[in-house]
Amino acid sequence: MKKNVFLKNVILKNVILIMLIASFMLFYACKPKNQVSEPSQPDELTDVFFEYEEEPVLTILTAGHTLRVNTGFYVITGEDTEDEKTRTRWAASMALGESVVAGESRRMTFDGTVYNFTAIKRQDNSEGFALATHIAAGGTLAVVTEERASLFRSPRTVDVSNVILSRRTVVVYYPETEVDGFVEVRGYDSVRRANVEQNNRFLRLNTLSTRYDDIQASILLQTALPLTDSEKTRRDILLDLAMVDYPNSVFFSEIFEIVNPAIDVVSIPDNTENEQITNPVEQ
Repeated sequence: MKKNVFLKNVILKNVILIMLIASFMLFYACKPKNQVSEPSQPDELTDVFFEYEEEPVLTILTAGHTLRVNTGFYVITGEDTEDEKTRTRWAASMALGESVVAGESRRMTFDGTVYNFTAIKRQDNSEGFALATHIAAGGTLAVVTEERASLFRSPRTVDVSNVILSRRTVVVYYPETEVDGFVEVRGYDSVRRANVEQNNRFLRLNTLSTRYDDIQASILLQTALPLTDSEKTRRDILLDLAMVDYPNSVFFSEIFEIVNPAIDVVSIPDNTENEQITNPVEQ
């Protein structure tokens, strides 16, 4: 009797084990072969400008500024081949000193020529590209207020170069690079029609102003001066705004003389002293 009970228990355990194995095999046989797992939520910092199918290209987004009047805003036209053959077209102009969010750089083609572009996002949330030399990532806006602001090859007086950065040039300076009264800058000198080169990129802090009125007045002045006679109305409005909106700017007298060339004496507000950078790290 006990032997029969033992045999029944063994048979029952074997049946249950076989049923479990069969269920397991049936589950995997019925699972679709082309099913893939759901992708994880992408990091928003790596998914703002670029779509990806497999692994994302890590991109650190940085606040930046445009360096030229009428900086070009470009978009991709046709297929994005993800190489330098990708074609772009001009879509709009951006103001000097405009704030943007800068992403990764890539080589693409415009009008048959390959250039280095930087991905950007504007304040109106439009996304596209700008020429890499026309954008400065990071840093803080400032403006040159000295007549002879020499560029230096390194943060040492002995390494002064032959290059003078023109007064009113709007630059981006980097407070974290400050050494012995020198700071690294990026910019475009519209008078010399030249970028600040990598080998001459240091400037004395006391030649710069970070005052809002000084920066904005210079931007309006630089935007107005290149305009032709056909755009005289816009030119006059820009110059008037520079005086009316920013009367405390260090450039007030210069703008006044342009608007009123026949008047020799200009009454300048009392508080027109240039606010120099005394502690750039805290600016």
